[in-house]
Amino acid sequence: MTYGICNLTAIAMRKEARHASEMVSQLLYNETYTVLDTTKEWLLIQTEDKPSAIQQDHESGIEDSGSYPYQGWIQAKQFCEISEEEFNAMKGKTPYLINKPVANYNGLLLTMGTPLYEPHPDAVLMPSEFHPDLMVDYAKQLLGAPYLWGGRMSMGLDCSGLTKVCARLAGLVLPRDASQQVKCGDLVYFLQETQTGDLAFFGDEDGVITHVGILMENEQIIHCSGQVRIDYMDQTGIFNKEKNEHTHRLQVIKRMK
Repeated sequence: MTYGICNLTAIAMRKEARHASEMVSQLLYNETYTVLDTTKEWLLIQTEDKPSAIQQDHESGIEDSGSYPYQGWIQAKQFCEISEEEFNAMKGKTPYLINKPVANYNGLLLTMGTPLYEPHPDAVLMPSEFHPDLMVDYAKQLLGAPYLWGGRMSMGLDCSGLTKVCARLAGLVLPRDASQQVKCGDLVYFLQETQTGDLAFFGDEDGVITHVGILMENEQIIHCSGQVRIDYMDQTGIFNKEKNEHTHRLQVIKRMK
């Protein structure tokens, strides 16, 4: 087995082995991965999230596998190999996480949530317990950050990228995509019972999860749609006052722990 590490600010993971293919996610500096396949110019890699909170939720029809491998293609010229011993050692460490939208580290501009394995003025040790209020506080720091499909950086991120980055800084490891994140936590049945830091999931008419946001007090939600923004929530879903319409249909609310 071959292992690698991201030694750049970020590396694009693409759906197919070509530059024109959609970006499905990003590797951040110091994140490790396993190489599954190679071509002359591309490597198929796999990262794996083992979320902090998983529940077999039979009531909502959601089943859980316990781990979430995530695959994508990266450029071979961006590959940096590490040994199996180095790979396993890093997996066993609790990282310091950049807690500012952008920070300078050894000449690199790193983005919020990037793991480090040494103390840094703009990084905090990942908490051992989940603090929902912290997740909201970090999300607020990213207000106005532009939407980018597959993005996980302060300069561009998608809805589940926002929740994943901010949850980790608050002590919770989530899977990459909203359709995976919805498998975590406990169901909250009524909007009146929600708490700050609950995750609300939205979908299409067939119930397919397509969006996620972080609930706040006063019936508000912070999410990434066009940009990281704050909107209002009701039983139907997200209400955009500027457009005077509901933009996302509510499917389920989950409480992380």
